[in-house]
Order: sequence, then structure tokens, then C-alpha cells
Amino acid sequence: MGVFFSPSFPSFSGVALISWVPKNVKESKECPGPRSLQIHCARGECKESNEFGVSREVLVITTTTSAHPFDRQIDEASWLAPIPGLRRTDPEHRYWLGEHLFAVSITGVVGSAKSDWAMARIEATRHVWEPRGHTVHLALESLLHSRFHPQPRSRQQAAQLLEELRASDYRAWIEPLLAHSHWQQVTVIASERPTCCLVRNLAGTYDTGYIQHANGLRVLADLKTLSRPGSGSYCTRAQLGGYMALEATWGVHYDAGQTIWARPGETRFSPLYSREECLAAWAAAWAGYVSRFRPW
Repeated sequence: MGVFFSPSFPSFSGVALISWVPKNVKESKECPGPRSLQIHCARGECKESNEFGVSREVLVITTTTSAHPFDRQIDEASWLAPIPGLRRTDPEHRYWLGEHLFAVSITGVVGSAKSDWAMARIEATRHVWEPRGHTVHLALESLLHSRFHPQPRSRQQAAQLLEELRASDYRAWIEPLLAHSHWQQVTVIASERPTCCLVRNLAGTYDTGYIQHANGLRVLADLKTLSRPGSGSYCTRAQLGGYMALEATWGVHYDAGQTIWARPGETRFSPLYSREECLAAWAAAWAGYVSRFRPW
């Protein structure tokens, strides 16, 4: 059904077939999920490529989820180059690759499983969470660009914008996010990065990717803002896995996923979710979407 995989898996007779059980999966009431999965991919989708302007040193990493030494030099080449021709139009959040309009986003796929009642509740509070989410996400993007972007001009512009955002009505969310010690423990390689897959006619933007100094793991992370200090978190692994699947089609691989929870007065980072956990959750979400909206 077009479910995704890691492109480093071998292919046989044009098709890769992998059966595996994710290791170290911690099920919870927030993130129940399948423990086994069969994954198929066409031969053309499984091929590594460095033809889009990203150096091979960035593309080639291990797909294991255990900690491993990162023995490559971190330099400006670590910042991921944009996918040529890919753009997002706002506020409608539509994605284009050249003249091709993508049918759906990662958020759209994950959200399609929500009930009408749940969607009505979300829409009823849009006027509250949308401006907050936009401003806090922009603050994170500005922080990461000001610290890690390879171009001095981009760093300077981001720093200027960040000072303006810190004076906004959402500084209770922004200040703990900026001050968190996590940003001294990683090298950021992507921020607000659009990505896509033409085969699945699917695109999306994830908030950040970084390399942990302690163990060299490459982590894809997404920021969520919550309204109150005691607001509960929810399962994000399918969304993280969707972004991993899209990036893998461009030769960009992550070892783990993580969610950044921003509440007023507090920022917390979730535990790391293994690549297998995230891809399994995404496979289930994608299969459900395809069965409902692409039955052909």
C-alpha cells in the first residue's frame, strides 16, 4: 500500500520486503502502536542519492537506533541544503515542487483519523492556538537560525527578528524555549525544513533536526505549544515518522524523533523515540489514510 521504510534496506527483484519488530518500544496510553510491520518499497525509492546538492557526508549515516559515536567533523556542510524547487505557500499551507501541487501534507494525513467531534473542538479554539503556535514556532526558527545557520547574514536577520518576538504576548512560552540548555548540547542541521515525496504525492515541514553532541545521534524534532502548565501531551510518533519517511527519499536519515513541549513558563523535551517506533506509527497512519482517500 505504499508504506515507507528506510532506503538503506536491500532490494530483491525490484522490491524490498522487510519484516521486523521494533526494539525497545515503550507502549503507553498516549502512544499505543503496532509491534510488527511489513514494509514494501519500489526499487527506485530505495536508492541512495546525493544528486540534489547535499554532500554525501551529510547523506550517509547509520540507520541503527542505538547510540553510536559520530566521528565526522561538524562544519557548515552539516546544515541541510533546501530541496530545489520545493516551496510552501501560506497561509493555506500548500506545497509545490515546481508546478506540481502536492495533494496532502503530513499533518493532513495524521489529522484525517480524527473524528468530526475532535476536529470541531480544534476549530473552535483556532483563534487561541494558531497565533500562539505561529509566534512560538517563528521564535524557535529565529533562535536556531541565529545560532546555527551557516550564512552570517541569515544569522543576523534571525537575531533581529528574535528580539522582536521576545516582546510579544507569547514570551511566557518563548523565553523558556530559548533558554533551555538543550541548545548547548546539539548542533542544529535543519530548521523549518520543507520536504516531500512525489511518489506518495505528499509533503510537510518539520521544525528542526540536530545532532546530539553526547552520542552523535541525528534527531528529528517537532515543537508543540500547549495552553497551560498542566496541559497533557499526546502521541506524535506518526507525525515524526512521516517526516523521516519523506526525508529518506532525499537521502537524509534520522536515528530518532523527539517532541518539544512548550508550555507557559516551561519547555520540556520528550524521551527519544526510535526510528523504528516512528516509522511504524507513520505506516499505520498512512495505511489508514490510503484506505479512506486513495482506495484505488
